[in-house]
Amino acid sequence: MNLHALRIFTNVAKLGGITAAAYSMLISQPAVTIQIRKLEKEIGAKLIEGKGRGIQLTPEGKFLYEQGMRLFYLEAQIDEKVDKFLTKEDKIHIASSYIPINYILPPIIAKYKLAHPHIEFFVSLGNVQSVEEQVLNYGVDFGFVVQSKIGHTDLQFEKVLDIPFWFIVHPSHPLANQTVSMNELSNEDFIYRERGSSTLDLLESIFYTFNAPLPKLGLQMQGLHESIKVVESGYGMTLAPSYSVSESITGGKLAQVYVEQADIQQSLFICSRKSDLIEQPFIQFLKDHINA
Repeated sequence: MNLHALRIFTNVAKLGGITAAAYSMLISQPAVTIQIRKLEKEIGAKLIEGKGRGIQLTPEGKFLYEQGMRLFYLEAQIDEKVDKFLTKEDKIHIASSYIPINYILPPIIAKYKLAHPHIEFFVSLGNVQSVEEQVLNYGVDFGFVVQSKIGHTDLQFEKVLDIPFWFIVHPSHPLANQTVSMNELSNEDFIYRERGSSTLDLLESIFYTFNAPLPKLGLQMQGLHESIKVVESGYGMTLAPSYSVSESITGGKLAQVYVEQADIQQSLFICSRKSDLIEQPFIQFLKDHINA
């Protein structure tokens, strides 16, 4: 495949038009068009269609764009790794969902940084879906996610820790500190998380497992912290990891609701690419210190 033409095509797709891509790459619009046509001929499929003043990707174009972006992310990572090797510098790029980045990773990163002061850390926050996409597309070295279901043909997930999840309410709630059935919870106003959140997936799977109706949607909040704050203010019930609510329960700001015959938990996974053959030293350090 003509990689020069593929690079031009991915820029057209990313920027949404031939004019913008030509300007960003400092080449003429006719040259961009010629390369796109050559690539379409080589592939044997139409890649873009006109849409107003912009363009629209065909299904074949969308697939090629995604694969091209992954290829050029990998190219950039190779350049960076070679540069780090030559300059004797090192950088670690991590993507993490909310729970690891707030409650698990900070003390371990601090210990590692103290032992290896020359290493630079870059840690970004996202939900499970975005973390997996960043790892898959070579945007980061590896990721950390908390979830109950995993699976992607190009990614591997290694479990390192189990995290309990609790149903929580305001201490004045009628179910505070009570033990109830899952069906009783179906009648409660719940704070739901956003789509893409592993906590929402967990909530739905719990009720399906117990053959109980999903609870009423009281609010839908993007973010764990925001959901907990709503409950602390006196409204509704939500599902949250023990790490994030144990202090508030001890301090009397929240209370737990216990469910009969339900041991609810999710696992912390290291998310990496199956194509990566060498384990990052930080990962082994984390395994050695996560329960310390």
